[in-house]
Amino acid sequence: MGFPVFTGSKQHVLIAVGDRMAQGLSTHVVTLNSEMLVNARRDPEFRRVLESAEVIVPDGIGVVWAARFLQHRTLPRLPGIELAERILRLAELSGRTVYLLGARPWVIEAAVERLKERYPRLRIAGRHHGYFQGQEEQVIEDIIASGAQILLAGLGSPGQEYFIARARHRLPCLLMMGVGGSFDIWAGYRRRAARWVQSIGMEWLYRALVDVRHLRRLSFVPAFIWLVLTARFAGRQHA
Repeated sequence: MGFPVFTGSKQHVLIAVGDRMAQGLSTHVVTLNSEMLVNARRDPEFRRVLESAEVIVPDGIGVVWAARFLQHRTLPRLPGIELAERILRLAELSGRTVYLLGARPWVIEAAVERLKERYPRLRIAGRHHGYFQGQEEQVIEDIIASGAQILLAGLGSPGQEYFIARARHRLPCLLMMGVGGSFDIWAGYRRRAARWVQSIGMEWLYRALVDVRHLRRLSFVPAFIWLVLTARFAGRQHA
């Protein structure tokens, strides 16, 4: 569908972004899912934001299915939260500093405390909740002042991708990534689906069933199916 998607494992992604950081290159990592593809089709500006990212990984199972259906390619699914946890571990081992942005005020504080327990040597340079409407400039200035090398933004999509695209050229961060609702899970306020649910690609449905906000958003599913089918038909016509 026009997006260059990373085809390697989580370890390969870490090597790639680590190499870019070592070279001082700025990297925006996008964790692509079906809803984002539909939004990109409807919103040309959002498509441009995604296209400007240096690394796009297949987060949602729909992206994996679409690659198999359209190009007979088998992609490893790389859940954003798991990739973010690998990045935090890498930051802890390398001494790189992290800024955490997103979630409700009490959630981000709880997430920070639990992440400190999990990664005791992790250097968290700063954090801010995600409810800063009308105060974006102050948040950007706080990130700049922190000197953080890694930014994890849990603002939901497309908000987190737009924020990174707007701010990245002013920030000291070498690695920026949207992490959606990961802070809720790290804080202990929500749980991921059971392993077997994850393994069959139904984690998105689990989230919808336990959170009515996700349930309302499932209207994108028919649009995504239609998008994939039309892409398949267009490919056959072109052939």
